[in-house]
Amino acid sequence: MNVFSNFEFDLSRTLIKMKKIFINTLMILFLPLAGFSQFTHMGLEVGYSSEVKEPGIGLFGIYRVNDEIKLTPNFMYYLPHKINTSYGTPLTEGTQTFEWWMINMDGNYVIINQGMFEGYGLMGLNFANIIWERDEVQGNLPIKERRQELNLGLNVGAGIRLNLGNKVVPFGELRYTLGSKYDFLVTEGSTSQFGIFAGILIRIAEDIDRTITEDF
Repeated sequence: MNVFSNFEFDLSRTLIKMKKIFINTLMILFLPLAGFSQFTHMGLEVGYSSEVKEPGIGLFGIYRVNDEIKLTPNFMYYLPHKINTSYGTPLTEGTQTFEWWMINMDGNYVIINQGMFEGYGLMGLNFANIIWERDEVQGNLPIKERRQELNLGLNVGAGIRLNLGNKVVPFGELRYTLGSKYDFLVTEGSTSQFGIFAGILIRIAEDIDRTITEDF
């Protein structure tokens, strides 16, 4: 048992180190790209994530770097998820409520570009904020508690965009977030999850190729 426990512990430490290295690499890549990007689209999205277990609504934008590379920052707020808690005795009752919001900083690489249709892969950073509230009665003792955690994760996925009339752009995405565990003493879980998202973007600026020029 000790051998397996040590192996799992070492594997966990290795994965954490790899995730930190990957996150730092993404940030180093994103910052220079942001300086040469142009904000071209903005709109609304809706979504559902497997761990949150509630629908969400948010804002979505596109920064164009070039025809192949785009940066897509987005924000998603999910409806609170309430759990009725019962421990099988008439003296214990109450609820636990989870409230999530997320900020994603993703990069898109366009793989398929056929006129109005774009297919792309995505990769980026996920910032998940979780608010947990507990309102329970155990025996005759009321318990009220509120905690909050902010976790960092990695996004990978794919999506499609349809350029309709050069102004309106519906889109859809599938994302998997590799997150970390959260622990609120009496309950625990993970921010790792699958999500499906769709929305509509409006073009707010024309595409302009950004190139670095030098004056001689």
